[in-house]
Amino acid sequence: MFLFKSKPRKMIPLLMCGLLIASSALQSKASASTANQQAAVPLEAKQVEAFVDEFFNRPQNKEQLTGAAVVLVKGDKVLFQKGYGYADIGGKKPIDAENSVFRIASISKLFTATAVMQLVEQGKIDLQGDVQAYLGDLKIPNKTGKTLTMEHLLTHTTGFDYTDSPNLSEKEVPNNQFIKEQVPTIVRDPGEAYRYDNYAFNLQGYIVERLSGVPFSQYVQKHILEPLGMESSSFQMTSELREHLATPYTAKKEPIPEYLSYPAEAPDGGMFSTGGDMAKFMIAQLNGGQLADARILSKESVKNMQQIHHRIHPQIPGTAYGFETFYSNNYNGQSVIGKGGDLSGYHSWMWLMPEQKVGGFIVVNGDGTNLRENFFAAFMDHFYPETPKQKSYLKPSKTELSQLTGVYQDLRIPFWVFQVTVTDDGLLNIVDPYGSHTLREIEPMLFEDEQGIKAAIKVNSNGTQYLYYNKVDSWAKKAPEPKEYTDVSKQHPYAPWIYGADQLGFLNPSADGVFHPEQEMTRAEFIAELMRMTGLAPAKTTTLTGEAGDAPYLGFVQRAMDLGFVQGNAKSNQAYNTSQIISRQEAAILIWRAAMTAGVNTSNSSDVKLLGKTDPWAMEAVQYIVNHGMYGPEVTKDSDGIDYRSKQPLLRQEAAVLLNLFCKKLSL
Repeated sequence: MFLFKSKPRKMIPLLMCGLLIASSALQSKASASTANQQAAVPLEAKQVEAFVDEFFNRPQNKEQLTGAAVVLVKGDKVLFQKGYGYADIGGKKPIDAENSVFRIASISKLFTATAVMQLVEQGKIDLQGDVQAYLGDLKIPNKTGKTLTMEHLLTHTTGFDYTDSPNLSEKEVPNNQFIKEQVPTIVRDPGEAYRYDNYAFNLQGYIVERLSGVPFSQYVQKHILEPLGMESSSFQMTSELREHLATPYTAKKEPIPEYLSYPAEAPDGGMFSTGGDMAKFMIAQLNGGQLADARILSKESVKNMQQIHHRIHPQIPGTAYGFETFYSNNYNGQSVIGKGGDLSGYHSWMWLMPEQKVGGFIVVNGDGTNLRENFFAAFMDHFYPETPKQKSYLKPSKTELSQLTGVYQDLRIPFWVFQVTVTDDGLLNIVDPYGSHTLREIEPMLFEDEQGIKAAIKVNSNGTQYLYYNKVDSWAKKAPEPKEYTDVSKQHPYAPWIYGADQLGFLNPSADGVFHPEQEMTRAEFIAELMRMTGLAPAKTTTLTGEAGDAPYLGFVQRAMDLGFVQGNAKSNQAYNTSQIISRQEAAILIWRAAMTAGVNTSNSSDVKLLGKTDPWAMEAVQYIVNHGMYGPEVTKDSDGIDYRSKQPLLRQEAAVLLNLFCKKLSL
């Protein structure tokens, strides 16, 4: 039996941060497609206050809002600073932009990057040198033979196989312990491709600690926060911060219990701060590393931090050192860099316009809202409207475009898939979880869809192809053609799904070239295939036992159990038999659980009637699978309904259908 655990965990934001950001990109492009063409409004205090007040008074925004702090700076002054909504809904405690404390999540990475750049200035770190020189006895396995540098860590281009780690501990885990327990392997040439990398920033914190000789949080406190006068900011939760901490809320405006950072004092996302303190950091960044008489970085280091160092195409924004270029369709021709952050109940966005000496910060204490993206889009359209430009397109041949077609798989979240084809009239078509899109070529390898969202494809020197489109936290890699199984011909009724799932790397490898399509699956084998879809690493230690054939899968089973995907006692094989044959309804509930974790709408919108026997605990999951047609020819439908054969064993060919169609039918 499988049970859904509703206890809030950091796991969901970490696992699905890519989806959250990708969803934001989709929200933003709607406003970008109808860019405001009015004359620019002067960016002065009165105009800014009128604009922000009007924005938060819009009925839709008032309905979405729990609480928000907004800060805008210009030059060396705070232009605007104000709170909206509540830090505590029950107690009617309003947000105070100066004093209300928030988890700023991944904006913390900017402070980690700043600490690294300080050590670069001191000559303790070489950005182009081998990271291994700073790690002591810690060894990072490297299958590429290429050097991993600090610049790769700063730009999310490490080539690590796993970059996210769910919070599965009820106790604080020090960063040095976390780093050693979660060591990834370099499987892709460092610098080759972009994949958002939380581990890389925790590793930077570990390096700062080793080279400075003091704990990471103490280093940041003494060398960044104190000089800037950021008295209400810290990587450690204190009693003073807790007193002013804005309560986080779910999308239903239910309070989320306080939770630990993972790792403790997490360099990748563990910082607490206020709008007033963030204003000081933005001003320092806009003024070459200096705030009043305090200097935290040289002008050269700040310029280096803000410069784009890695991108897929010259016309596509990319990554700087700690900074990134999310929501670029709202830039309206301006040079913008920023950093976003997502944790349970907290969502933030900080952006800088260095040429204008303008910066902005918005943070909300509630899930299920796109206020930060909509606010940024509205701000840019109001104060920096885009000047319409005459567009022209290239006319590549079908032959040229056909070289770009294929299945592209997201590097961070493997079940996010792009199908790239060529239309009859010679345009590029991309199908992804947002739907079908037609794109025209603007210049070689650069494309634009109907709403002005740009896409780019890059072919590396080794022939590997990458796509960047509609999802801003990583590139997608073109999947190789699947190998052929001797017992699955192209005419096999399950061939499309078997080869589709195999192409994406979900299927457990077969050493003998035989797939055994009608073989029953164990729980362990199916869970391993499902967990490969998430992009999360298998647990490195487990007390689970099973039959010899299931041994390679037990780390995945342990991870699934830790996450609450399945119910069982990891210390007792009697409580969860990993080698037991999995039923179709058990597999259905695992897929259903994965869909909910991904933020997919799993509500039953179909009136299809279930026939046959399904256990009550699996009814909703099986109904979800049936409603979305995630089954093969083994299931037939008649006027009375559908018999999903819930209690029958799941066959390998049927598992391929589930995995393949889950990707294709993903609908946010």
